[in-house]
Amino acid sequence: MLNHKRLAILVVMGTLLATPALTKDKAADKGCLLEGTVQVTAPKRKEVAPKEERDDLFGDDSYGQTYGHQGYAVPKAPHPLPEEIVLFLKKVPGKYAPPKDHVQLDQKYLQFTHRVLPILKGTTVDFTNHDPVYHNVFSNSKTNHFDLGRKRHGAKASVVMDHSEVPVRVYCEIHSAMKSNILVLDNPFFTVVQPGQKFKIPNIPPGTYTLVAWHDYWKPVEKKITVKSGTTTSVDIVLSRVRN
Repeated sequence: MLNHKRLAILVVMGTLLATPALTKDKAADKGCLLEGTVQVTAPKRKEVAPKEERDDLFGDDSYGQTYGHQGYAVPKAPHPLPEEIVLFLKKVPGKYAPPKDHVQLDQKYLQFTHRVLPILKGTTVDFTNHDPVYHNVFSNSKTNHFDLGRKRHGAKASVVMDHSEVPVRVYCEIHSAMKSNILVLDNPFFTVVQPGQKFKIPNIPPGTYTLVAWHDYWKPVEKKITVKSGTTTSVDIVLSRVRN
């Protein structure tokens, strides 16, 4: 039979061996899920199709030589860009390393490939020209200013977005109708959906935050939300107004 002293030792050892597994389970249970739906009741965007770019529109072949048109027409986009709504959380505590993979914001059919592009602060954005004409992509942002200069078909340039800013407005110096918005965010708790779609943002630290639904044409909406450990929080967002 075991004496009381040896029994006590075995009980202590068993407790120590079980502790790491319990701690790991609790740590894994701390992430919270935020989900919901985004509806839009505001008027639709009035699409303005970019003008077809040809040398003969300008009556001077020097334009084509300077900007790389060389008599080519830019193909029309097969369909309009989708409306992209970014959902993100403000002021989530913690330090978050930017991804090693680059994010793409290309030029194609005389437009950017995204109306809105959310990224984590410190992310590198690649800009590639897929059009048979020159583009000159730039932003006049005070904190994330850049000017890529004239880039011909196939040329790529990269920019590291080091400073948080919502939004960094992006333009083409040659084609005034080209516009995009980069949202440089402090944390990775964001996602992109289209009107009527459901969204999910997982692994959020427990707490109370401001959820923002951001769109370049419809007026953004903010809501206070509280997420609790090991639970799912549901919220519905309605964008009902157009920006002034």
